[in-house]
Amino acid sequence: MTELPTGTVTFLFTDIEGSTRLWEEHPELMKSALARHDEILRDAVEAHDGQVVKTTGDGLHAVFATAPDAAQAALHAQHALSTEDWPMAVPLRVRMGLHTGTAEYRDGDYYGPAVNRGARVSAAAHGGQIVLSHATEELVRDSLPDAAIIDLGEHRLRDLSRPERLFQLSAAAAVEEFPPLRSLDAFPGNLPVQVTSFLGRDRELTLLTKAVDESPLVTLTGVGGVGKTRLAVQLAADLLPRFPDGAWLCELAAANDDDTLVQVVAATLGVRPRPGLELDESIAEFLRSKRLLLVLDNCEHLLDGAGWLAELLLHECPGVRIVATSREGLAIEGEHVVPLRSLSLPAKGATGDNLNSAAVRLFVDRAAAAKGDFAVDAASVDAVAEVCRRLDGVPLAIELAAARMSAMSPRDIAARLDERFRLLTGGRRTAVERHQTLRATVDWSYSMLDDRTRTVFDRLGVFVGGFDAAAAEAVVAGDGIEPWDVVDALVDLVGKSMVIAEEDDDGGTRYQLLETLRHYARERLDEHDDADSWRRRHAEYFASFAEQLVPGIIGPDEFAVRRRIKSELDNARAAVSWALDREDDGDVELAVRIIAALALEGVNNRAAGIPAWAVRALPHADRSTPGRRCAIYGLAAMAAFYTGVRHDEAARLAGEALRDGVPPDCPAMTIPFIALANVEAARGNADQVHRIVAEGLRAFAALDAPWHTAVLASCEAIWDTLTGDLDRARELITPVLPAARRTRNPTAMVVTLYAFGWASWQADPDAALAALDESLALTRAGASEATFGSGLMETARLRMHRGELAAACADLREGTTHCYSVADYPELAGVLHAACPVLVAAEQREDAAVIAGFLNRGPVAAFAMPIGGAEGQEHVDSLARARLELGDECYDAAFTRGAEMSYDEIVETANAACARVMSE
Repeated sequence: MTELPTGTVTFLFTDIEGSTRLWEEHPELMKSALARHDEILRDAVEAHDGQVVKTTGDGLHAVFATAPDAAQAALHAQHALSTEDWPMAVPLRVRMGLHTGTAEYRDGDYYGPAVNRGARVSAAAHGGQIVLSHATEELVRDSLPDAAIIDLGEHRLRDLSRPERLFQLSAAAAVEEFPPLRSLDAFPGNLPVQVTSFLGRDRELTLLTKAVDESPLVTLTGVGGVGKTRLAVQLAADLLPRFPDGAWLCELAAANDDDTLVQVVAATLGVRPRPGLELDESIAEFLRSKRLLLVLDNCEHLLDGAGWLAELLLHECPGVRIVATSREGLAIEGEHVVPLRSLSLPAKGATGDNLNSAAVRLFVDRAAAAKGDFAVDAASVDAVAEVCRRLDGVPLAIELAAARMSAMSPRDIAARLDERFRLLTGGRRTAVERHQTLRATVDWSYSMLDDRTRTVFDRLGVFVGGFDAAAAEAVVAGDGIEPWDVVDALVDLVGKSMVIAEEDDDGGTRYQLLETLRHYARERLDEHDDADSWRRRHAEYFASFAEQLVPGIIGPDEFAVRRRIKSELDNARAAVSWALDREDDGDVELAVRIIAALALEGVNNRAAGIPAWAVRALPHADRSTPGRRCAIYGLAAMAAFYTGVRHDEAARLAGEALRDGVPPDCPAMTIPFIALANVEAARGNADQVHRIVAEGLRAFAALDAPWHTAVLASCEAIWDTLTGDLDRARELITPVLPAARRTRNPTAMVVTLYAFGWASWQADPDAALAALDESLALTRAGASEATFGSGLMETARLRMHRGELAAACADLREGTTHCYSVADYPELAGVLHAACPVLVAAEQREDAAVIAGFLNRGPVAAFAMPIGGAEGQEHVDSLARARLELGDECYDAAFTRGAEMSYDEIVETANAACARVMSE
């Protein structure tokens, strides 16, 4: 397929009228009829220079560079459809709509208001009818001499925004009369005009439509500001053609008791009290013979009254469907509760994908309304994404933030989100009062909690990133709150959409407060004199939690243990930060305990930032136990080594860790030895590396520590390979591999398999590749990432030698992306080193020269360990070949460009070069 047009385009949407009935009556004949229908439409589109974007159920979505082409295609298609001899003797009647506008194109599809508008124009038509928007009509009125265009007047479409002037297009010789358009104006009801576009809820609309089909009462629940009302009203507009008596919105926010609620519903429907009947009974009598959709909006403060009325109507009025919005369900028989989550968010670090998330699209749309010249660009996209993430994708919060764009930049807004309750004010004056500021929205929910639940909610503010019931009971219970009170309050808070409950990977339940609600809870907690006592209990719990998990991380259940650790890293980080800021030695020791217990995770998962915690804790390490002191100094040494230019400091800190030998209670006794050996390897001192490893292995043997022995021995083999002594490396690692397998620990196997694979690349390339691939698979499954980049570096080289250049480049691209995302610059240097010979072999010589310049003179130069032996020579030879084939001038210019590049630029350059090879 040729590239789809961009800019201002014309969309054609089609749909078969009555297709559901036809499928029910003629299921077999409809298969062949639909195939012929698709063929006719596709032929018409392509005959007029259009392209089919996609098929949608029994319809089609096509795009044209010009409006006249689109109109001619529609006329052509309608003529062919009307003259076709259909197998079921009933003609297929197809509605068509055309709209012209500017749409956003990405990933092979179109997005934006113009697309939605085109679909709504089509939905308003009848079978056999072509309807044009005003924008399209203006472009075709003088270019279709053989066609008739009839003005159908202004109509409100089902996107609920501004009215649209619509026109009927027909062949001049075949003008047909149709019933009134299927717009909002054709049905009774009071659905309000919406002045803003509806974004990001297509999936939810589909789910809710199915729910309404299956249940007479659907209650949409969610936290305040998540967009329940907007979604319910849009759902009602979409479903309107199903209800000949219309869709009616009953806004209950202003009702303060059950009697007022009934009065609001009666006034909305135009129901007057009937003699001998109560008002609710009069409503039921009025609706008994009608087919309509009733939207009961904002029921949470009148649950009993709303539930009673809904139950009455469901029993008495079979043609009525009810959609309710509330922060919790109505709890009546037949109710289908649909929780509404926040808008989809951009992933952290996924800059290129940030604009694809619904939350960012909403921010951009509303920001453009507040500041007409706003357009997200490379300089602002990350700040916009950060705002959306920190506001949890809650539409109200995002809209309030976007409104600030009239006077602030996205970066300014992101920097002030810690004061969000002051920042996010000034909502629309026409909005209900509690939606005019973020605080008012949360106040409304908080006011409906009982005293016990408020107390639990306040204390839950100490958690960050989620928690389970056991953690909540351990931290929150006390001072008048029993453990069962905590569980009951959690159930209540989940029901009121103030806490999110989700199943975790291990089948348990995990709870979380949205960030805005957590800020609110912490503010409430800080109003009490004993706020730090609950933060202390939080730190105590996670110190014990981390220490209990430590043995498991070097055992056979490592994957499950690391999942648990990762799920609680935010809580551990918060506890460490609070404890280190305290002046009390007991509180500071809680931080030291957590850091020491998580030391191995800090090396295995560098993105977690645990070594940086250790650097902060250094002034307090000497007052702790020998084992914790060793872990803190060892981690700080690794942190210094990661910076690349602080080798002396890394050696000093590692030496301090081992000042008094290897404490038997140190959970990470390998770390200081690895840090010391890394420094000496970087300095090229092979003899010192062997001395340090030998010292560690003796200590571990005395302590009967097989995991630590296997890991450190593997590291020694890696360093031998690095210097080119492959024979010694293979001799060292061969007996270690079965010992590592006996530990049944994935990370021990990752490291030993990697060491064996790298050491065997010359002697037995097939065995080497198999070992490396097994190591990488274990890492992808959840084991240590410490050798992941280097493993990909080596598989790329081995695949290059097998002539598998595309596969080699796939490994390199995964390696550079991973290493850069976790700021592992020594590993990144290794992957880039391996990229040079692969890219030269793939005839990407100039990119190889650019990478060489970056490695030799760029910021990564300080991190690059010397690679000797045949592997180092292969790198040198490949660059010599590149120079020869490019010529000195071209090579030197590329080398200089690379030396001046940033990390972002070199990763983009390397990945782009790999992508070119992969696509060939």
